[in-house]
Amino acid sequence: MIVTRNGRTYSLTQCRHRKEPCLKGLAVVEHLASSARCTQGLMGPDFEMQGCVRLTGCIRPCTALFRLTAGGLQLFCDLEPGDWSPGLVRLAEMIEGGGSFTGTLPAEPAAMVLASAPEPAPERAAPARPLPREAALH
Repeated sequence: MIVTRNGRTYSLTQCRHRKEPCLKGLAVVEHLASSARCTQGLMGPDFEMQGCVRLTGCIRPCTALFRLTAGGLQLFCDLEPGDWSPGLVRLAEMIEGGGSFTGTLPAEPAAMVLASAPEPAPERAAPARPLPREAALH
């Protein structure tokens, strides 16, 4: 499932437990995106933050790992902190950009939610200058 909101495109894979996209994961990623939007201009291009959250309201206990960078957000459902690996990032990049995944994962996520980097804000046009009085009369 693909959703576009607030200048970001979110891609959700189907959860292997619920057999539908992970909307609880989407809510977490949107919350992280909102927090990142508040810090706009303060994060450098090399900024990266990783963490772990507990998804409430799921049909089973679910811990998810997330990664926030200037380039986007990634959430990996039903994984524990010890399951983190660079392979998860490669898997997310493969899903976002196409291609094939090579490598191994300590554990496979039940679902993923990926968010693109925000679209740049459109440049504001300079306000129109009024015509000189002489030009307006001709």
